[in-house]
Amino acid sequence: MSRSKIRIGKTRIRHHFRRLAEYDVDEINRFREHVHEGSAERQQALERRAELLPPEAQEFLADEVSELDIISCLADELSIVALYRSVEINTGRMLAHEFGKRAARAASDVRQLEKFLRNRKGIELTRVPHYRAIDQLRQLNNAIKHSDEHWREGKNRRTLYNAYASLSPKVPAYIFWLAERMKLRYR
Repeated sequence: MSRSKIRIGKTRIRHHFRRLAEYDVDEINRFREHVHEGSAERQQALERRAELLPPEAQEFLADEVSELDIISCLADELSIVALYRSVEINTGRMLAHEFGKRAARAASDVRQLEKFLRNRKGIELTRVPHYRAIDQLRQLNNAIKHSDEHWREGKNRRTLYNAYASLSPKVPAYIFWLAERMKLRYR
């Protein structure tokens, strides 16, 4: 096989994994937009209703507005968790492609993944482009999933919203560069 065909095969599979991650991010983005738009529409409707009510009755609508904020925040939390899940799934797919299905288990534990890649491929995971962003995403995911009280005290809706916005574009890029470092090829 010529060098150009090998290079094309390597490039295609790397782009394939990046596209899978891009599809995941697009789906999560659609979910978030749907929830946030629905929440904003409902909040506008409540505000219009509040204008017609006496001030004493407007207090009752404040609870509904608060619930909408909680729902939007929950959507952002779920989006962070889904985004990190995409990293784990796509990393597992790459490991399974290169080393077999059993190796995919290493994707769900960062320490195990670091050791596995170092021993099998000589890859220092911390040197893969965008690793720091993905590690930040992992930590945020763990804080959300494990209800870390220290994190919850300092978080607000804007923090999650901004974290998702800054981290989501890094996921496909990281997946691409991890595939690049692994030197993945079609078989």
